[in-house]
Amino acid sequence: MRTIRMLATASVSLLAIASPAIAQDTAAKDSDQSGFVTDEIVVEARRRDESVQDVPLVVQAVTSQDLADLNIREFKDIQTLVPGLSLSSSANGIGTQAAIRGIAYDVNASGNNGTIEFYMNDAHLSSGMLFQSMFDVQQIEVLRGPQGTLRGRASPSGSITVTTTRPNLSEAGGYGSAQINDIGGWNFNGAINVPIIADKLAIRIAGVVDENNDNRVHSINNSTKPSSQMEGIRVSALFEPFDGLTLGGFYTSTSRDVVNFDQVESMNIADPTAAASPLTIRAKDRLAVQVVPRTYSQNFEIYNWSAEWRAFGQKLNYVGAVNKQSLTAFAPTDTGNAYPAAMPLNLRSVGQLTNTESKENFHEIRLSSDERIAGIFDYVIGYFYDKLDAPTNLIQQTPIFIPGVLSAVNNTPIFRGGGSTEESFLANVNAHIGDDTEISGGIRRIKYDSNSSLLISGVQTGPVEDRTFKHTIYSASIKHNFDENFMAYASFGTSWRPGSATNPIILRENVRPDATISSLYFPNPETSESYEIGIKSDWLDKRLRVNLTAFHQDFKNYAYSARNIIYAGTDSAQVNRVFTASPGLAVGVPAKVDGVEAEVSFQATPQWSLNLVAAYAKSKIKNGNVPCNDYNPNDGVPDTLPSAPTYQQVLDANGGAQIALCDVNYRAGTGAPFNMTFQTQYDYPFSDSLDGYVRGLVTYYGDSQNDPANAVDDIKDYGVVNLFAGIRDPDGAWDLGLYGKNVFDVLRVTNRTANALTANYQVGRTGVNAVSTYRNITITNPQEFGVTFRAAFGSR
Repeated sequence: MRTIRMLATASVSLLAIASPAIAQDTAAKDSDQSGFVTDEIVVEARRRDESVQDVPLVVQAVTSQDLADLNIREFKDIQTLVPGLSLSSSANGIGTQAAIRGIAYDVNASGNNGTIEFYMNDAHLSSGMLFQSMFDVQQIEVLRGPQGTLRGRASPSGSITVTTTRPNLSEAGGYGSAQINDIGGWNFNGAINVPIIADKLAIRIAGVVDENNDNRVHSINNSTKPSSQMEGIRVSALFEPFDGLTLGGFYTSTSRDVVNFDQVESMNIADPTAAASPLTIRAKDRLAVQVVPRTYSQNFEIYNWSAEWRAFGQKLNYVGAVNKQSLTAFAPTDTGNAYPAAMPLNLRSVGQLTNTESKENFHEIRLSSDERIAGIFDYVIGYFYDKLDAPTNLIQQTPIFIPGVLSAVNNTPIFRGGGSTEESFLANVNAHIGDDTEISGGIRRIKYDSNSSLLISGVQTGPVEDRTFKHTIYSASIKHNFDENFMAYASFGTSWRPGSATNPIILRENVRPDATISSLYFPNPETSESYEIGIKSDWLDKRLRVNLTAFHQDFKNYAYSARNIIYAGTDSAQVNRVFTASPGLAVGVPAKVDGVEAEVSFQATPQWSLNLVAAYAKSKIKNGNVPCNDYNPNDGVPDTLPSAPTYQQVLDANGGAQIALCDVNYRAGTGAPFNMTFQTQYDYPFSDSLDGYVRGLVTYYGDSQNDPANAVDDIKDYGVVNLFAGIRDPDGAWDLGLYGKNVFDVLRVTNRTANALTANYQVGRTGVNAVSTYRNITITNPQEFGVTFRAAFGSR
């Protein structure tokens, strides 16, 4: 590994001399006599192939070449290319979080209905499947703004579509790619393409194997090493029996096994008034204090098929999918080592065992024009169906400990049944007025059924959900081309999301909810209206591109997650005690967001290109009534608690209510309002058979408030620099590269819990809330150097 670091450091020195940029995969390239190459990026944002500069909305395409050039191995790393996009997964391996345009998506607030929706090969799927692995991908498109009148489900902030590489009908080919780094990770992925019947039938088989040290956090109380092992396979088939008919099928199977620890920091690092820890731990130490690690195993299977028939100037499309997920996980109760040292190890090692199986069935059929009607109109009409079943079995372990008298573990079985069914009809029409003006309008009528139930020790607990919603969303846009290089547009869109059904399971331990707690079980649906104007322009014979967008969006019942709320109640053993509603309680609040986005790219010379993308979004919750920790003092302002209140203190502070509520004016998103990426690449042809390159990627994050109710987790602005250098065959037959990620080893705490970690146990029938002197944190990815090699042949 020392050799890798020395080679990578040498490449960094080289990169400091040159100014690099990202080359984009393109559908077409034209060069003039000066040697400049004009890239034409083709996207399918509106269900047809279009130049990205012709689409009246903000679309960012991340191509297979981008993924290879920037050594992007995980789906969430595309956020380094898309300013304002935030992607992360929960420590338990179940939930994911995504945010764009200043509005957050938290699985605990939105359930399976995110502010961003995700698709693979045109079929809707759970974001967790994408977060697990990514290989043999042709293109990723990030669409900003309300979606739903053309694609899948309604989403208020955007959608992300992933298209895997389709089989090539006429030419055999394949590729292999290997990567190894200096922090204990390696990845191999590859694919082979075989035509079975020339120009009629072909199959493609792709696979990936990846191992790494996961979050690289080690525990001072356990010698187990953190690890992540992932493998996946995809089989794709494409069949064109005759002109006009295309049939496709895709099968993807992935599995991932993870062992890790939750990183902690001493409470008094961020809050000097807090008690000191037995061992002072800082963010840079990358340490945990758990006695046992967190573990989980994920398995996904995706069956995806499609058919397209073109005839009589029309096009009929069908897309279907079955997505299966299986998860087993163990989450230790005591992540802060708060239990008494005298407690036996088997009691200190308790936690929550989770086993969840989900299955999603998806079908969509669309009829659209393949040729304009009367030379003016394009249309799409369609039907969408999505059914999700997601039952979950839990075992909650609680220690019962009386020193010298009793040591036992109480195992409480919990079952949550739940699912949803959505049906909708859509229609969209584009009218082309002359050669330069286009007016579009779309509508979708939604019917959504949601059901859930909760059984604790076989007894129904809390309300049974059986809700049906109906709603209609709209969209409209107008664009005008002033000339072939300058387009302006304006658009309007509405969106809708059902309220969360996750609160009952988060509040499950309280078997005697009061009226305030009960009112939080099922928030009302969210609605929004969005307005957007923008320009897209090319200059200097398309060497310079300048795009600019401004938007405003209003939300009613925005799905906000109030994090780690402490409340009082009675558990199943009839013990009165305090609980922590973790990770968060969903509530609907009014919100709005205003923002601007800009892109400037410049081909300075035939060998040197530059690209800058920036996004600013200011989001605000206005007078939202949310659960809060308002106990010290009780003044309507959320508190950062040095220690958890007692059962009686909660009741006294709230006039007998089990939970506190506060009127707040917060940001609606937890990310930095301002984000920016800068990419640059310089290519140097050594000979007709050998090219050299250097490239760089700088991702900048502005100041962030993060959790607005948390006074100690604000993030100061920072930038991360990734550098790359290598040599390659001009025709792409092979590529050998060195890379450095976070080359300046920038460290920021990106999340810091407000309160000390706690762990519940019982002394007889009395509940005790043990309090740690540590809090959980997450930090930026570590510095990483590595080597990559890719070889390809034929159709690749």
